[in-house]
Amino acid sequence: MRTFDGQSSTYYSRTRPLYPAELYYWLSQQVASPSVVWDCACGTGQASVDLAAYFDRVEASDISESQITAATPHRKVNYQVCPAEKTNYPDHYFDVVCVAHALHWFDLEAFWTELKRVLKPGGMFVCWGYNWLQVGEAEDKAIAESVLPHLATYWPPQSRLLWNQYRDIQFPFALMDVPEFELNCHWTVTQTLDFIRTWSASQLRIQEQGEDFLVNASPIIRDAWSEPSKKQEVRLPFFVKAGRFT
Repeated sequence: MRTFDGQSSTYYSRTRPLYPAELYYWLSQQVASPSVVWDCACGTGQASVDLAAYFDRVEASDISESQITAATPHRKVNYQVCPAEKTNYPDHYFDVVCVAHALHWFDLEAFWTELKRVLKPGGMFVCWGYNWLQVGEAEDKAIAESVLPHLATYWPPQSRLLWNQYRDIQFPFALMDVPEFELNCHWTVTQTLDFIRTWSASQLRIQEQGEDFLVNASPIIRDAWSEPSKKQEVRLPFFVKAGRFT
């Protein structure tokens, strides 16, 4: 499971994108009584706070104490530190369990057991993620050439599950049809570089060798940015998987 130190959590909270509002609305329409939802591996609460607009109560957990410390407070969200695979939630408690951009880090066999325990009969599980960023031809080329070669040996094996949109994961239930959702941000070049800094491979490289690769890449990416002083649309290819335990 990926964990974070205090500085990483600060970057994560500041730079990670908010998920589509349409996703939360769709999710609220899939349950008869949207009362209690678990935001598992909640990070700093990006999804937790938005889920609170549609559900009566949000339980949000993460294995990283620094992530929970940096989480956004909300009166309907209860944060706690615990692993996804072993919690103190009651049996058959949740209408919905969500995992946002984190399922690839789990011990899946143990998590499926815990999920079945805490979900109500007929309860819904949904997970989502994004697997790259797309800005424009010149910007994408600059990132590919100035950043990616330095990260090639640092990607954890779990990242491949994400890149393949979880198609290699064996879910313990039938997957349901899900609408397509778009995840687009409007970022400056600085925001985009900060986002790249939060990648798992970037963090591992920084821990081992420092930030020189990003320092060197920054002017190359800035030169490729069509309007360096303005925000541009950044597209994050987005996917959702969902199903019900019977």
